[in-house]
Amino acid sequence: MNTHIKFLIFNHLKSLTYVFFIILSLIIILNTLSEVEFFKNYNVNTYIPIYLALLNSLDLVFEMFPFIFLIATQVFFVNLFDDNQINIFKYSGLKNTKIIAIVSLLSLFVGILIITLFYSFSSNLKSLYLSYKNQYSSDKKYLAVVTNNGLWMKDITEENKYIINANEIENNFLKDVSINVFDNEFNLEKILFAQKIDIKSNNWILYNSTIFKDNEKKNEEITTMFSNFDYEKINNLFSDLSSL
Repeated sequence: MNTHIKFLIFNHLKSLTYVFFIILSLIIILNTLSEVEFFKNYNVNTYIPIYLALLNSLDLVFEMFPFIFLIATQVFFVNLFDDNQINIFKYSGLKNTKIIAIVSLLSLFVGILIITLFYSFSSNLKSLYLSYKNQYSSDKKYLAVVTNNGLWMKDITEENKYIINANEIENNFLKDVSINVFDNEFNLEKILFAQKIDIKSNNWILYNSTIFKDNEKKNEEITTMFSNFDYEKINNLFSDLSSL
């Protein structure tokens, strides 16, 4: 491998590492503040919020990697221009297209490593994070997570288990909601679709819902259901920085 190629690879990896740790530090700080807010009413050791923030941070960093690559590449080229190194490479016969090709291939290789290794590791930490944090819900049976596909909730009552997905939250309403209702053996009983649900209290009010049960379809203007979640719990219990 030529010296100039080694130099370019080293400097791009250096820029990538630099930006990675800056982003990671910011996410850990924001995450810690979020966990402190969550545990403010719990009597826990001071290291618990920091521990959970660390568990959750790598998953959030994974979602930020496109921006990390973009900023790191900008830093890399700014350094080349500031030190006038780009002209030295030109005089040596190294074209800009060759530099871009080296950076692109390096980014592709690092990206493959991130998708195969880093993602698997961060996902395991995320699973551990959610399992640990769920212990602090009042009955340890329900869970809420914000993803790119909206709000997902797992809820368990004495009679049924629910998997709930809402596209958005507006004030005290969930919008465009689907609810899969299972029995205690996880046999599907029915599926509900609602345009909006009032979640101000634990007794949810479903508006303009469609119910599919036993191969039959039924429409209801207004119906109700009980949930362990309400508006305050959904907004405060499992806040997820990826939603920002």
